[in-house]
Amino acid sequence: MAHEGGTMKIILKVLGAIALLIVLIITGVIALPFWPVLQDRFGGGDHRAWLNAHRTGIDLTAEVPGFRFDDSVHQARFVILGEMHGFRAVQAIDLALVAYFASEGPARTYLAELGPDQAMAFNHYLETGDETAARGVFDGWAQIDAQWANQEFFAKLQRLRELNAALPEARRIWFVGIDRLGDADRLAALSAERPEGAEPGFGSFGAVQALNAQLGARALEFEAGASRYTHMVNHALTVAALDPERHFYGLWGLGHSSKTSVNDAPTLAMYLNGEGGAFEGSVAALNTLCINECVNMLPAQALPEPLQGGSGASYVGLPINYDVPLLYRMRGINDLKASMGEARVAAFRISGEGSPYVSGPRLSAVSGYLTPILPFFYGGPAAEITDYFIGIAGSAPLTPWSGEVHDLTGLAAQGGVPGVAERLN
Repeated sequence: MAHEGGTMKIILKVLGAIALLIVLIITGVIALPFWPVLQDRFGGGDHRAWLNAHRTGIDLTAEVPGFRFDDSVHQARFVILGEMHGFRAVQAIDLALVAYFASEGPARTYLAELGPDQAMAFNHYLETGDETAARGVFDGWAQIDAQWANQEFFAKLQRLRELNAALPEARRIWFVGIDRLGDADRLAALSAERPEGAEPGFGSFGAVQALNAQLGARALEFEAGASRYTHMVNHALTVAALDPERHFYGLWGLGHSSKTSVNDAPTLAMYLNGEGGAFEGSVAALNTLCINECVNMLPAQALPEPLQGGSGASYVGLPINYDVPLLYRMRGINDLKASMGEARVAAFRISGEGSPYVSGPRLSAVSGYLTPILPFFYGGPAAEITDYFIGIAGSAPLTPWSGEVHDLTGLAAQGGVPGVAERLN
């Protein structure tokens, strides 16, 4: 009996040790993402002072939201707005920026994350009001559950048509698509409908349609399986050389808009801004950061099965903020949050003489347990990544063109930043 009692004590000690180890592991798993938060408490004074001195509040409820950028942006041949696809507020910011650039600085053509045929479809709508071809583009995106297939994007096109009606012809907004071709049949049909005799250019509907048709025809000559960047880089070189004085703007994904590598891969901005690039030394990046109750519309198939909801929904409304330590957090984000004050949207100059963001991990390194699903690991400090960050304090997810959204947390119905619905509707 004494022997059995000793054995039981040993078993209990082993079980106790295992339980303690499990508790320590769980505690470590929970505590580990908070280590960068603790690190950020030290040495951030210069960063916060810089942000406070280089901040511009933006009011999307106002007719003139209040954008102010320095000459590095206005003189840049290509201004690229970067987003993590899926946030509704960015579509309203994009629309407001298009209107801003239409009235400030040189005229800009919209250099788009679109194929030439898709750009032609959008231009056809902007010129004629006929939605058929444009709706066909969105229908195609919806078939593959792409985030581009959303109602806010289409509403933005409708607002752009209204904007063009109030602009002189030389400053009207037209799309040039440098991505891979979307649909060869659409290209052929719209090429046949474009105005006869127009030469490729930027100053009119006919000219920009001729340019897109030229890019589309060239895309058909690329080898089968050519990468997206084969299309983008070569098309951009053609576009930039056509008029060396022309300026451009466009909304792209963060994986394209960073001026340093993302996940150890070169980006579009790097190709275009680098030596021999289409806009060598003349790319300005404005990258968005969503904080505070931001919900993203993600394709369900891109997420692990437990997050898909089991209802067959095409998309999932998933909270994705840059300020949640356990899930997804950018180093130094609390400095930016504090500097936003009461503004729901604000732009911060990040690069420039005297910027403390020329080194270190603040506003560049990310941590949290969602990073394997949404990896954005930048290859440099913040001042090399972007010229400005645009902070967004809250955003509802995009509304899908078709299909359902599984609202994972019940937050998807939130309104987000004021002025978004009014600007897009």
